[in-house]
Amino acid sequence: MKTKHRIIIAAGVCGLLLTAPSAFSQGALTPPGAPAPTMLTLNQIEPRTPVDATHTGSGGSAEFLISQPGSYYLTTNIVGVSGEHGINISANNVTLDLNGFSLLGVSSAGDGIYIHLGYTNVTVHNGIISGWGNDGIDCYANNALLEDIIVSANSYDGVYFGSGGVIRDCLVENNAANGIYVAGSGSLIFGNNFAGNIVGPNNFASISVYGSNNRIEANHVTGTNTVGYGIFIYGAYTKNMVIRNSVVGSGANNYFFNSSQIVGPLITNAVSGIITNSNPWANFSF
Repeated sequence: MKTKHRIIIAAGVCGLLLTAPSAFSQGALTPPGAPAPTMLTLNQIEPRTPVDATHTGSGGSAEFLISQPGSYYLTTNIVGVSGEHGINISANNVTLDLNGFSLLGVSSAGDGIYIHLGYTNVTVHNGIISGWGNDGIDCYANNALLEDIIVSANSYDGVYFGSGGVIRDCLVENNAANGIYVAGSGSLIFGNNFAGNIVGPNNFASISVYGSNNRIEANHVTGTNTVGYGIFIYGAYTKNMVIRNSVVGSGANNYFFNSSQIVGPLITNAVSGIITNSNPWANFSF
């Protein structure tokens, strides 16, 4: 009886071994088609356009011309050429990332960045613009945003600016005329640092305003030449808000504007380094 059972079990095991390959078959070995791509394209990895001779070219009296909407970025420093701007932007809806690089001008060049009149929605950020023969940034566009830029040692204004835009978190230093010249209305100039601007004649300023309804807030101005102003608003314009700024080094010229503006209290004295006015909208002058 034991021998018979062993024969039956052995036969069963053999049957399982004989049928196992068909039970675990993986199907046909012929692939259903060509392999699909598994890597991202360059446009998917970096969906922006580099500013260079191949992708942007020259034009508009500039080394590089941006003439189509889109997102652009620098891949290296740009060095100025006599008689030309560095970059000309002639399009709506443009973002230019300087990508940590510099536009390094020469005294015979034009503007570092020239943004044409009539265009809107232009952003420039994250880099250095220095040493140009005219303005660092000449922005005639409306609704522009300039942020996180160092604008220094340009032969005229650091920034010439239009209407309805924002300049924030920039360092504007050692420019020969105005630090920022606000030529329009409805802009916000916020949180910028100005140092050593103004070697030109009177009525130049670190922040010079020739428009109405702008908001000048939380800027810090030092080292302005005493023939210029810290913050200047031309008398024909009204309802500019000036709050929470500090200006040091221009004496009586720290602030200049008429009573048609909206201005936080002006604090001109401190006792043992202690601020004597707790008004949160106050401006400081030392």
